[in-house]
Amino acid sequence: MRPSAPGASWSATLRAVCGVMLLGVMTGCVGIPVAGPVEVGEAVGSEPGLAFPVADEPSLDDGPQEIVTGFLNASTAGLYDEFVVARKYLTTQAAAQWDPRARVLVYPVDGGSPEIEAREDGVVVVSVPVEATVDAEGRYLEAVPNARTEVVFEMFEDAAGQWRVAGLDNGVMMAAPAFARSYRQTAIYFASQDRTHLVPETRWFPRGNLAVGAVSAVLAGPSTWLQDAVSTGVPEGTRLSSLTGVTVTDRVARVDLSPDARRASEEDRGLLLAQLEAALTRLPGTVVSSVEISVGGVAWVPGAVPELLREVPTGAGPYVVDDGRLAVVDGGNVTPVVGAAPLSDLDVRRLGVSLDEQVVVALVGSGRLVELPTDGGEPVDLVTGANLLAPSFDRQGWVWTGERASSGSLTAVRPGDEAVVVGAEWLESRTVQSVRVARDGARVVVAHSGPGGSDLVMDLAAVVRGQDGTPQLLSEERVRVGTVLEGVTDMAWVDEGRVAVLGRSGDVSVPTVHLVTLGGSVEDLTTPEGAVSLAARGDRALFVVDESGRLHSWQNAAWVAVATGVEAPTFPG
Repeated sequence: MRPSAPGASWSATLRAVCGVMLLGVMTGCVGIPVAGPVEVGEAVGSEPGLAFPVADEPSLDDGPQEIVTGFLNASTAGLYDEFVVARKYLTTQAAAQWDPRARVLVYPVDGGSPEIEAREDGVVVVSVPVEATVDAEGRYLEAVPNARTEVVFEMFEDAAGQWRVAGLDNGVMMAAPAFARSYRQTAIYFASQDRTHLVPETRWFPRGNLAVGAVSAVLAGPSTWLQDAVSTGVPEGTRLSSLTGVTVTDRVARVDLSPDARRASEEDRGLLLAQLEAALTRLPGTVVSSVEISVGGVAWVPGAVPELLREVPTGAGPYVVDDGRLAVVDGGNVTPVVGAAPLSDLDVRRLGVSLDEQVVVALVGSGRLVELPTDGGEPVDLVTGANLLAPSFDRQGWVWTGERASSGSLTAVRPGDEAVVVGAEWLESRTVQSVRVARDGARVVVAHSGPGGSDLVMDLAAVVRGQDGTPQLLSEERVRVGTVLEGVTDMAWVDEGRVAVLGRSGDVSVPTVHLVTLGGSVEDLTTPEGAVSLAARGDRALFVVDESGRLHSWQNAAWVAVATGVEAPTFPG
Protein backbone atom coordinates (compact mmCIF):
# COMPACT_ATOMS: atom_id res chain seq x y z
CA MET A 1 0.00 0.00 0.00
CA ARG A 2 1.39 3.40 -0.92
CA PRO A 3 1.97 5.79 1.98
CA SER A 4 -0.34 8.74 2.08
CA ALA A 5 0.66 12.24 3.07
CA PRO A 6 -0.48 13.34 6.51
CA GLY A 7 -3.93 14.76 5.95
CA ALA A 8 -6.46 17.06 7.52
CA SER A 9 -9.07 14.37 8.17
CA TRP A 10 -8.21 14.08 11.84
CA SER A 11 -8.35 17.85 12.22
CA ALA A 12 -11.75 18.04 10.56
CA THR A 13 -13.09 15.17 12.66
CA LEU A 14 -11.87 16.73 15.88
CA ARG A 15 -13.36 20.10 15.06
CA ALA A 16 -16.70 18.35 14.72
CA VAL A 17 -16.51 16.26 17.87
CA CYS A 18 -15.17 19.10 19.98
CA GLY A 19 -18.07 21.34 19.00
CA VAL A 20 -15.75 24.34 19.09
CA MET A 21 -16.89 27.38 17.15
CA LEU A 22 -13.38 28.65 16.60
CA LEU A 23 -13.08 29.24 12.88
CA GLY A 24 -9.80 29.83 11.12
CA VAL A 25 -7.70 30.21 14.26
CA MET A 26 -4.62 28.91 12.49
CA THR A 27 -4.83 31.30 9.55
CA GLY A 28 -1.69 33.38 9.28
CA CYS A 29 -0.07 31.67 12.28
CA VAL A 30 3.15 29.73 12.35
CA GLY A 31 3.99 26.69 14.42
CA ILE A 32 5.71 27.31 17.72
CA PRO A 33 9.24 25.91 17.77
CA VAL A 34 9.57 23.60 20.73
CA ALA A 35 12.86 21.92 19.90
CA GLY A 36 16.02 23.01 21.71
CA PRO A 37 16.65 23.66 25.37
CA VAL A 38 15.61 26.64 27.43
CA GLU A 39 18.15 27.49 30.10
CA VAL A 40 16.43 27.94 33.43
CA GLY A 41 18.21 29.72 36.23
CA GLU A 42 15.86 29.37 39.19
CA ALA A 43 12.63 27.44 39.46
CA VAL A 44 9.68 27.37 41.79
CA GLY A 45 7.05 24.71 42.25
CA SER A 46 9.39 21.76 41.87
CA GLU A 47 7.72 18.58 40.74
CA PRO A 48 9.41 15.62 42.42
CA GLY A 49 8.53 12.15 41.31
CA LEU A 50 7.83 13.00 37.66
CA ALA A 51 9.53 10.22 35.73
CA PHE A 52 10.33 10.67 32.06
CA PRO A 53 8.55 8.01 29.96
CA VAL A 54 10.81 5.66 28.04
CA ALA A 55 9.74 4.50 24.59
CA ASP A 56 10.34 0.95 23.34
CA GLU A 57 11.52 0.39 19.77
CA PRO A 58 9.63 -1.90 17.39
CA SER A 59 10.17 -5.61 17.93
CA LEU A 60 10.97 -8.01 15.13
CA ASP A 61 7.88 -9.46 13.42
CA ASP A 62 5.39 -7.21 15.23
CA GLY A 63 2.01 -7.31 13.53
CA PRO A 64 0.07 -4.19 12.41
CA GLN A 65 -1.81 -3.86 15.70
CA GLU A 66 1.37 -4.17 17.79
CA ILE A 67 3.13 -1.59 15.60
CA VAL A 68 0.35 0.95 16.12
CA THR A 69 0.24 0.23 19.86
CA GLY A 70 3.99 0.71 20.10
CA PHE A 71 3.80 3.90 18.06
CA LEU A 72 1.14 5.39 20.33
CA ASN A 73 3.26 4.67 23.40
CA ALA A 74 6.40 6.03 21.75
CA SER A 75 4.69 9.20 20.55
CA THR A 76 3.48 9.91 24.10
CA ALA A 77 7.14 9.84 25.16
CA GLY A 78 8.21 11.84 22.12
CA LEU A 79 8.53 15.19 23.90
CA TYR A 80 11.47 13.70 25.81
CA ASP A 81 13.35 12.09 22.89
CA GLU A 82 12.34 14.42 20.02
CA PHE A 83 10.09 11.62 18.67
CA VAL A 84 13.12 9.63 17.52
CA VAL A 85 11.74 6.27 18.65
CA ALA A 86 8.20 7.04 17.46
CA ARG A 87 9.46 7.63 13.90
CA LYS A 88 10.97 4.13 13.87
CA TYR A 89 7.43 2.76 13.69
CA LEU A 90 6.85 4.66 10.42
CA THR A 91 8.06 4.16 6.88
CA THR A 92 10.83 6.49 5.77
CA GLN A 93 8.44 8.69 3.81
CA ALA A 94 5.83 8.82 6.57
CA ALA A 95 8.50 9.63 9.17
CA ALA A 96 9.68 12.58 7.08
CA GLN A 97 6.15 13.93 6.58
CA TRP A 98 4.66 13.40 10.02
CA ASP A 99 4.41 16.53 12.22
CA PRO A 100 3.88 15.34 15.81
CA ARG A 101 3.53 18.89 17.16
CA ALA A 102 0.60 19.83 14.94
CA ARG A 103 -1.89 18.87 17.66
CA VAL A 104 -2.41 16.76 20.76
CA LEU A 105 -5.54 14.67 21.21
CA VAL A 106 -6.11 14.29 24.94
CA TYR A 107 -8.24 11.34 26.00
CA PRO A 108 -9.69 10.72 29.49
CA VAL A 109 -8.62 7.69 31.48
CA ASP A 110 -12.18 7.15 32.71
CA GLY A 111 -13.45 6.94 29.14
CA GLY A 112 -11.55 3.76 28.39
CA SER A 113 -8.24 3.20 26.60
CA PRO A 114 -8.04 3.62 22.84
CA GLU A 115 -9.55 0.63 21.05
CA ILE A 116 -7.21 -0.66 18.33
CA GLU A 117 -8.53 -2.78 15.47
CA ALA A 118 -6.53 -4.19 12.55
CA ARG A 119 -8.73 -4.53 9.46
CA GLU A 120 -8.34 -6.68 6.39
CA ASP A 121 -8.02 -3.68 4.06
CA GLY A 122 -4.54 -2.91 5.42
CA VAL A 123 -5.46 -0.25 7.92
CA VAL A 124 -5.52 -0.09 11.69
CA VAL A 125 -8.32 1.98 13.21
CA VAL A 126 -7.97 3.50 16.65
CA SER A 127 -11.22 4.53 18.32
CA VAL A 128 -10.58 6.94 21.16
CA PRO A 129 -12.65 9.12 23.51
CA VAL A 130 -11.79 12.82 23.31
CA GLU A 131 -11.38 15.13 26.29
CA ALA A 132 -9.71 17.98 24.44
CA THR A 133 -7.33 18.89 21.65
CA VAL A 134 -4.37 21.27 21.72
CA ASP A 135 -3.25 22.79 18.43
CA ALA A 136 0.25 23.78 17.31
CA GLU A 137 -0.08 27.24 18.88
CA GLY A 138 -1.09 25.83 22.26
CA ARG A 139 -4.84 26.47 22.10
CA TYR A 140 -6.78 24.04 24.28
CA LEU A 141 -10.19 23.16 22.86
CA GLU A 142 -12.63 21.27 25.05
CA ALA A 143 -14.54 18.35 23.61
CA VAL A 144 -18.26 17.90 24.11
CA PRO A 145 -19.21 15.22 26.65
CA ASN A 146 -18.86 11.64 25.39
CA ALA A 147 -17.04 12.75 22.24
CA ARG A 148 -15.23 10.01 20.41
CA THR A 149 -13.31 9.81 17.15
CA GLU A 150 -11.59 7.29 14.93
CA VAL A 151 -8.03 7.70 13.70
CA VAL A 152 -6.87 5.64 10.73
CA PHE A 153 -3.33 4.31 10.24
CA GLU A 154 -2.39 2.96 6.81
CA MET A 155 0.03 0.03 7.09
CA PHE A 156 2.85 -1.20 4.85
CA GLU A 157 4.63 -4.57 4.88
CA ASP A 158 8.17 -4.45 3.47
CA ALA A 159 10.04 -7.19 1.59
CA ALA A 160 11.35 -8.63 4.87
CA GLY A 161 7.82 -9.04 6.23
CA GLN A 162 8.10 -6.15 8.71
CA TRP A 163 5.11 -3.88 9.24
CA ARG A 164 5.31 -0.09 9.52
CA VAL A 165 2.84 2.80 9.49
CA ALA A 166 2.76 4.32 6.01
CA GLY A 167 0.01 6.90 6.34
CA LEU A 168 -1.22 8.84 9.38
CA ASP A 169 -2.55 12.22 10.39
CA ASN A 170 -0.35 14.82 12.03
CA GLY A 171 -0.27 15.01 15.81
CA VAL A 172 -0.21 12.63 18.75
CA MET A 173 -2.63 11.06 21.23
CA MET A 174 -2.01 11.40 24.93
CA ALA A 175 -3.88 10.22 28.03
CA ALA A 176 -4.97 13.05 30.32
CA PRO A 177 -2.47 12.15 33.11
CA ALA A 178 0.40 12.09 30.61
CA PHE A 179 -0.72 15.43 29.21
CA ALA A 180 -0.84 16.90 32.72
CA ARG A 181 2.75 15.74 33.30
CA SER A 182 4.05 17.00 29.98
CA TYR A 183 2.24 20.31 29.40
CA ARG A 184 1.69 23.46 31.41
CA GLN A 185 -0.98 26.10 31.14
CA THR A 186 0.19 29.70 30.89
CA ALA A 187 -1.11 33.04 29.64
CA ILE A 188 0.21 35.22 26.86
CA TYR A 189 -0.77 38.88 26.82
CA PHE A 190 -1.84 41.57 24.39
CA ALA A 191 -3.01 45.11 25.05
CA SER A 192 -6.58 46.38 25.02
CA GLN A 193 -7.56 48.57 22.06
CA ASP A 194 -6.80 51.70 24.09
CA ARG A 195 -3.46 50.22 25.25
CA THR A 196 -4.23 50.63 28.94
CA HIS A 197 -4.94 47.04 30.04
CA LEU A 198 -3.46 43.60 29.53
CA VAL A 199 -5.70 41.06 27.85
CA PRO A 200 -4.73 37.38 28.37
CA GLU A 201 -5.13 34.38 26.15
CA THR A 202 -4.57 30.96 27.71
CA ARG A 203 -2.18 28.57 25.95
CA TRP A 204 -0.59 25.19 26.74
CA PHE A 205 3.06 24.32 25.97
CA PRO A 206 5.46 21.46 26.72
CA ARG A 207 6.76 22.13 30.21
CA GLY A 208 10.40 21.87 29.16
CA ASN A 209 9.96 24.69 26.62
CA LEU A 210 7.51 27.07 28.25
CA ALA A 211 9.54 30.22 27.65
CA VAL A 212 10.07 29.48 23.96
CA GLY A 213 6.41 28.58 23.53
CA ALA A 214 5.11 31.68 25.31
CA VAL A 215 7.38 34.14 23.48
CA SER A 216 6.69 32.54 20.10
CA ALA A 217 2.95 32.79 20.74
CA VAL A 218 3.18 36.48 21.67
CA LEU A 219 5.13 37.14 18.48
CA ALA A 220 2.65 35.17 16.32
CA GLY A 221 -0.19 37.36 17.62
CA PRO A 222 -3.65 36.78 19.05
CA SER A 223 -6.08 34.17 17.79
CA THR A 224 -8.40 35.44 15.09
CA TRP A 225 -11.41 35.60 17.42
CA LEU A 226 -9.53 38.10 19.64
CA GLN A 227 -7.51 40.13 17.15
CA ASP A 228 -10.07 42.92 16.56
CA ALA A 229 -10.32 43.64 20.29
CA VAL A 230 -6.62 43.93 21.17
CA SER A 231 -3.40 45.62 20.13
CA THR A 232 0.15 44.29 19.91
CA GLY A 233 3.57 45.89 19.60
CA VAL A 234 4.96 43.11 17.41
CA PRO A 235 5.87 44.12 13.82
CA GLU A 236 4.57 41.68 11.22
CA GLY A 237 6.99 38.84 10.53
CA THR A 238 8.87 39.13 13.83
CA ARG A 239 9.97 35.77 15.20
CA LEU A 240 12.62 34.37 17.50
CA SER A 241 16.05 34.45 15.90
CA SER A 242 16.48 30.72 16.53
CA LEU A 243 14.94 27.76 18.31
CA THR A 244 17.00 28.72 21.36
CA GLY A 245 16.16 32.40 21.19
CA VAL A 246 14.98 32.51 24.82
CA THR A 247 17.25 31.87 27.80
CA VAL A 248 16.54 32.42 31.48
CA THR A 249 19.54 32.94 33.75
CA ASP A 250 19.69 34.57 37.19
CA ARG A 251 16.03 35.57 36.89
CA VAL A 252 16.69 37.49 33.64
CA ALA A 253 14.93 36.31 30.48
CA ARG A 254 16.92 37.17 27.36
CA VAL A 255 14.95 37.16 24.12
CA ASP A 256 16.68 37.39 20.73
CA LEU A 257 14.40 38.44 17.87
CA SER A 258 14.58 38.37 14.08
CA PRO A 259 15.51 41.58 12.19
CA ASP A 260 11.81 42.35 11.53
CA ALA A 261 11.61 43.67 15.11
CA ARG A 262 13.64 46.73 14.11
CA ARG A 263 10.60 48.06 12.21
CA ALA A 264 8.72 48.67 15.47
CA SER A 265 7.95 52.26 16.39
CA GLU A 266 9.21 53.56 19.71
CA GLU A 267 5.73 53.17 21.20
CA ASP A 268 5.43 49.63 19.89
CA ARG A 269 8.84 48.71 21.30
CA GLY A 270 7.65 49.62 24.75
CA LEU A 271 4.42 47.71 24.28
CA LEU A 272 6.25 44.60 23.00
CA LEU A 273 8.49 44.58 26.07
CA ALA A 274 5.43 44.99 28.33
CA GLN A 275 3.78 42.00 26.63
CA LEU A 276 6.86 39.80 27.03
CA GLU A 277 7.31 40.84 30.65
CA ALA A 278 3.68 40.00 31.40
CA ALA A 279 4.04 36.53 29.87
CA LEU A 280 7.53 35.58 31.09
CA THR A 281 7.22 36.82 34.66
CA ARG A 282 4.17 34.57 35.11
CA LEU A 283 5.53 31.33 33.67
CA PRO A 284 4.74 28.42 36.02
CA GLY A 285 7.88 26.84 37.48
CA THR A 286 10.28 29.58 36.38
CA VAL A 287 11.30 32.77 38.19
CA VAL A 288 11.75 35.73 35.85
CA SER A 289 12.20 39.23 37.28
CA SER A 290 13.15 41.13 34.13
CA VAL A 291 13.31 40.75 30.35
CA GLU A 292 16.05 41.88 27.98
CA ILE A 293 15.53 41.98 24.21
CA SER A 294 18.13 41.78 21.47
CA VAL A 295 17.83 41.60 17.69
CA GLY A 296 20.31 39.28 16.01
CA GLY A 297 22.43 39.41 19.14
CA VAL A 298 22.52 43.22 19.26
CA ALA A 299 20.94 44.96 22.26
CA TRP A 300 17.55 46.46 21.43
CA VAL A 301 16.53 49.64 23.25
CA PRO A 302 12.79 49.74 23.98
CA GLY A 303 10.70 52.85 24.15
CA ALA A 304 8.88 53.91 27.29
CA VAL A 305 7.27 50.79 28.73
CA PRO A 306 3.57 51.39 29.42
CA GLU A 307 2.13 50.38 32.77
CA LEU A 308 -0.70 48.15 31.65
CA LEU A 309 -3.24 47.06 34.23
CA ARG A 310 -3.66 43.30 34.45
CA GLU A 311 -6.40 42.82 37.03
CA VAL A 312 -8.82 45.73 37.36
CA PRO A 313 -9.47 46.49 41.06
CA THR A 314 -13.05 45.74 42.03
CA GLY A 315 -13.33 47.61 45.31
CA ALA A 316 -15.67 46.55 48.10
CA GLY A 317 -18.23 43.82 48.13
CA PRO A 318 -20.17 41.92 47.59
CA TYR A 319 -23.00 44.40 47.33
CA VAL A 320 -26.37 42.89 48.27
CA VAL A 321 -29.99 43.78 48.87
CA ASP A 322 -30.61 43.50 52.63
CA ASP A 323 -34.07 44.07 54.07
CA GLY A 324 -35.01 46.44 51.27
CA ARG A 325 -31.72 48.36 51.40
CA LEU A 326 -28.57 48.46 49.32
CA ALA A 327 -25.76 47.13 51.50
CA VAL A 328 -22.16 45.92 51.42
CA VAL A 329 -20.89 42.75 53.07
CA ASP A 330 -17.55 43.14 54.83
CA GLY A 331 -16.50 40.00 56.64
CA GLY A 332 -19.51 39.08 58.71
CA ASN A 333 -20.98 42.58 58.70
CA VAL A 334 -23.75 43.77 56.38
CA THR A 335 -23.51 47.56 56.19
CA PRO A 336 -26.18 49.70 54.46
CA VAL A 337 -24.86 52.09 51.82
CA VAL A 338 -25.26 55.62 53.10
CA GLY A 339 -27.59 57.75 50.98
CA ALA A 340 -28.95 54.89 48.89
CA ALA A 341 -32.66 55.04 48.15
CA PRO A 342 -34.92 52.43 49.81
CA LEU A 343 -35.55 49.39 47.66
CA SER A 344 -38.44 47.90 49.59
CA ASP A 345 -40.99 49.06 47.00
CA LEU A 346 -38.98 47.64 44.10
CA ASP A 347 -38.84 44.05 42.93
CA VAL A 348 -35.05 44.03 42.65
CA ARG A 349 -33.88 40.84 40.93
CA ARG A 350 -30.22 41.68 40.30
CA LEU A 351 -27.73 44.47 41.01
CA GLY A 352 -24.87 45.95 38.99
CA VAL A 353 -22.10 48.21 40.31
CA SER A 354 -19.56 50.11 38.21
CA LEU A 355 -15.88 49.38 38.81
CA ASP A 356 -15.37 52.79 40.42
CA GLU A 357 -18.44 52.14 42.60
CA GLN A 358 -20.00 55.45 41.56
CA VAL A 359 -22.95 53.97 39.68
CA VAL A 360 -25.41 51.33 40.91
CA VAL A 361 -28.08 49.80 38.72
CA ALA A 362 -30.78 47.26 39.39
CA LEU A 363 -32.90 44.89 37.34
CA VAL A 364 -36.42 45.56 38.60
CA GLY A 365 -38.87 42.82 37.84
CA SER A 366 -38.07 41.15 34.55
CA GLY A 367 -38.13 44.11 32.19
CA ARG A 368 -36.80 47.28 33.78
CA LEU A 369 -33.14 48.28 34.26
CA VAL A 370 -32.80 51.36 36.46
CA GLU A 371 -30.06 53.51 37.91
CA LEU A 372 -30.19 53.90 41.70
CA PRO A 373 -29.07 57.45 42.55
CA THR A 374 -26.70 57.60 45.53
CA ASP A 375 -28.43 60.73 46.85
CA GLY A 376 -31.62 58.87 47.71
CA GLY A 377 -33.48 60.06 44.64
CA GLU A 378 -35.98 58.10 42.59
CA PRO A 379 -34.69 55.34 40.28
CA VAL A 380 -33.99 56.41 36.70
CA ASP A 381 -35.00 54.12 33.86
CA LEU A 382 -32.12 53.08 31.59
CA VAL A 383 -33.57 50.20 29.54
CA THR A 384 -37.03 48.69 29.42
CA GLY A 385 -37.98 45.43 27.77
CA ALA A 386 -39.86 42.19 28.05
CA ASN A 387 -37.35 39.94 29.81
CA LEU A 388 -33.97 41.55 30.38
CA LEU A 389 -30.64 40.00 31.33
CA ALA A 390 -28.91 40.71 34.62
CA PRO A 391 -26.63 43.76 34.25
CA SER A 392 -22.84 43.57 33.78
CA PHE A 393 -20.58 46.65 33.87
CA ASP A 394 -17.41 47.06 31.79
CA ARG A 395 -14.49 49.29 32.82
CA GLN A 396 -15.60 52.10 30.48
CA GLY A 397 -18.81 52.48 32.46
CA TRP A 398 -21.14 50.74 30.01
CA VAL A 399 -23.70 48.44 31.58
CA TRP A 400 -24.68 45.46 29.45
CA THR A 401 -28.07 43.80 29.24
CA GLY A 402 -30.46 42.72 26.48
CA GLU A 403 -33.51 40.62 25.84
CA ARG A 404 -33.22 36.98 26.82
CA ALA A 405 -35.10 36.06 23.64
CA SER A 406 -32.40 37.43 21.37
CA SER A 407 -32.88 38.94 17.93
CA GLY A 408 -29.12 38.84 17.33
CA SER A 409 -27.88 41.64 19.56
CA LEU A 410 -27.27 42.84 23.12
CA THR A 411 -27.76 46.29 24.64
CA ALA A 412 -25.21 48.55 26.32
CA VAL A 413 -26.04 51.81 28.06
CA ARG A 414 -24.12 54.39 30.03
CA PRO A 415 -26.13 56.48 32.48
CA GLY A 416 -26.86 59.81 30.84
CA ASP A 417 -26.29 58.45 27.31
CA GLU A 418 -28.49 56.71 24.79
CA ALA A 419 -28.45 52.92 24.77
CA VAL A 420 -26.53 51.30 21.91
CA VAL A 421 -27.11 48.04 20.08
CA VAL A 422 -24.20 45.60 20.23
CA GLY A 423 -24.37 43.26 17.25
CA ALA A 424 -24.11 39.50 17.83
CA GLU A 425 -25.74 37.78 14.87
CA TRP A 426 -24.92 34.33 16.21
CA LEU A 427 -27.44 34.94 19.02
CA GLU A 428 -30.30 35.23 16.54
CA SER A 429 -33.28 33.14 17.78
CA ARG A 430 -31.30 31.96 20.81
CA THR A 431 -32.28 32.35 24.47
CA VAL A 432 -29.52 34.13 26.38
CA GLN A 433 -29.08 32.83 29.91
CA SER A 434 -26.31 35.16 31.10
CA VAL A 435 -23.78 37.72 29.85
CA ARG A 436 -20.64 38.75 31.69
CA VAL A 437 -18.05 41.22 30.38
CA ALA A 438 -14.44 40.73 31.51
CA ARG A 439 -12.93 43.47 33.63
CA ASP A 440 -10.41 44.15 30.84
CA GLY A 441 -13.36 45.17 28.64
CA ALA A 442 -12.09 43.14 25.67
CA ARG A 443 -13.81 39.81 26.27
CA VAL A 444 -17.29 38.59 27.11
CA VAL A 445 -18.76 35.23 28.08
CA VAL A 446 -22.27 34.49 26.86
CA ALA A 447 -24.36 31.48 27.86
CA HIS A 448 -27.21 30.79 25.43
CA SER A 449 -29.52 27.94 24.51
CA GLY A 450 -32.06 26.73 22.01
CA PRO A 451 -35.78 26.07 22.47
CA GLY A 452 -36.71 24.93 25.96
CA GLY A 453 -33.18 25.35 27.26
CA SER A 454 -31.76 22.73 24.90
CA ASP A 455 -28.36 22.90 23.22
CA LEU A 456 -26.72 25.07 25.86
CA VAL A 457 -23.56 26.82 24.64
CA MET A 458 -21.07 29.01 26.51
CA ASP A 459 -19.12 31.23 24.14
CA LEU A 460 -16.06 33.36 24.80
CA ALA A 461 -16.09 36.26 22.34
CA ALA A 462 -14.24 39.52 21.79
CA VAL A 463 -15.76 42.98 22.25
CA VAL A 464 -15.10 45.23 19.27
CA ARG A 465 -15.32 48.92 20.14
CA GLY A 466 -15.26 52.24 18.35
CA GLN A 467 -12.43 54.71 18.82
CA ASP A 468 -14.27 56.32 21.72
CA GLY A 469 -14.69 52.96 23.49
CA THR A 470 -18.35 52.46 22.56
CA PRO A 471 -19.09 48.74 22.20
CA GLN A 472 -20.19 47.95 18.65
CA LEU A 473 -20.31 44.19 18.18
CA LEU A 474 -19.16 40.81 19.42
CA SER A 475 -16.70 38.86 17.30
CA GLU A 476 -18.25 36.42 14.87
CA GLU A 477 -15.59 33.89 15.78
CA ARG A 478 -15.60 32.71 19.36
CA VAL A 479 -14.42 29.86 21.54
CA ARG A 480 -16.77 27.38 23.13
CA VAL A 481 -16.02 26.87 26.83
CA GLY A 482 -17.61 24.90 29.65
CA THR A 483 -18.81 22.17 27.31
CA VAL A 484 -19.83 19.90 30.20
CA LEU A 485 -22.45 22.38 31.36
CA GLU A 486 -26.08 21.64 30.57
CA GLY A 487 -27.76 24.55 32.32
CA VAL A 488 -26.63 27.99 33.53
CA THR A 489 -28.31 30.00 36.27
CA ASP A 490 -25.66 32.65 36.92
CA MET A 491 -22.07 33.58 36.00
CA ALA A 492 -19.30 35.82 37.36
CA TRP A 493 -15.66 36.46 36.43
CA VAL A 494 -13.33 35.04 39.09
CA ASP A 495 -10.08 36.38 37.61
CA GLU A 496 -8.58 37.10 34.22
CA GLY A 497 -8.77 33.49 33.06
CA ARG A 498 -11.68 31.88 34.91
CA VAL A 499 -15.43 32.25 35.19
CA ALA A 500 -17.56 30.88 38.02
CA VAL A 501 -20.77 29.35 36.68
CA LEU A 502 -23.79 28.24 38.67
CA GLY A 503 -25.41 25.49 36.65
CA ARG A 504 -25.93 21.81 35.97
CA SER A 505 -23.56 19.28 34.41
CA GLY A 506 -23.56 15.54 33.81
CA ASP A 507 -25.34 13.65 36.57
CA VAL A 508 -25.66 16.78 38.73
CA SER A 509 -29.30 17.84 38.48
CA VAL A 510 -29.13 20.78 40.92
CA PRO A 511 -27.32 24.10 40.43
CA THR A 512 -23.64 23.65 41.28
CA VAL A 513 -20.72 26.08 41.18
CA HIS A 514 -18.25 25.29 38.39
CA LEU A 515 -14.91 27.02 37.87
CA VAL A 516 -14.47 27.26 34.10
CA THR A 517 -10.93 27.92 32.88
CA LEU A 518 -11.15 29.74 29.56
CA GLY A 519 -8.93 27.63 27.37
CA GLY A 520 -8.78 24.83 29.92
CA SER A 521 -10.84 22.41 31.94
CA VAL A 522 -13.83 22.71 34.29
CA GLU A 523 -13.83 22.04 38.03
CA ASP A 524 -17.05 21.66 40.02
CA LEU A 525 -17.27 22.59 43.69
CA THR A 526 -19.53 21.19 46.36
CA THR A 527 -22.30 23.77 46.60
CA PRO A 528 -24.80 24.75 49.30
CA GLU A 529 -28.22 23.29 48.68
CA GLY A 530 -30.62 25.61 46.92
CA ALA A 531 -27.98 28.01 45.51
CA VAL A 532 -29.66 30.65 43.32
CA SER A 533 -27.00 33.28 42.54
CA LEU A 534 -23.28 33.93 42.91
CA ALA A 535 -20.65 36.67 42.97
CA ALA A 536 -16.88 36.40 42.55
CA ARG A 537 -13.66 38.36 42.88
CA GLY A 538 -10.80 35.87 43.01
CA ASP A 539 -10.53 32.55 44.83
CA ARG A 540 -10.83 34.24 48.20
CA ALA A 541 -13.98 36.12 47.28
CA LEU A 542 -16.43 33.59 45.90
CA PHE A 543 -19.97 33.80 47.27
CA VAL A 544 -23.34 32.13 46.70
CA VAL A 545 -26.79 32.94 48.03
CA ASP A 546 -29.28 30.14 48.63
CA GLU A 547 -33.07 30.18 48.47
CA SER A 548 -33.37 31.18 52.12
CA GLY A 549 -31.18 34.27 51.66
CA ARG A 550 -28.14 32.80 53.38
CA LEU A 551 -24.85 34.11 51.96
CA HIS A 552 -22.05 31.56 51.81
CA SER A 553 -18.34 32.32 51.31
CA TRP A 554 -15.84 29.83 49.83
CA GLN A 555 -13.09 29.52 52.46
CA ASN A 556 -10.40 26.84 52.70
CA ALA A 557 -12.22 24.55 50.23
CA ALA A 558 -15.51 24.77 52.14
CA TRP A 559 -18.57 27.02 52.20
CA VAL A 560 -19.04 29.16 55.31
CA ALA A 561 -22.26 31.06 56.03
CA VAL A 562 -21.41 34.74 56.60
CA ALA A 563 -24.78 36.54 56.43
CA THR A 564 -28.52 35.90 56.28
CA GLY A 565 -31.52 37.55 54.70
CA VAL A 566 -29.71 38.95 51.65
CA GLU A 567 -30.30 38.82 47.89
CA ALA A 568 -28.65 39.63 44.54
CA PRO A 569 -24.93 39.53 45.47
CA THR A 570 -22.53 41.25 43.09
CA PHE A 571 -19.05 42.74 42.97
CA PRO A 572 -18.25 45.86 40.97
CA GLY A 573 -17.94 45.02 37.30
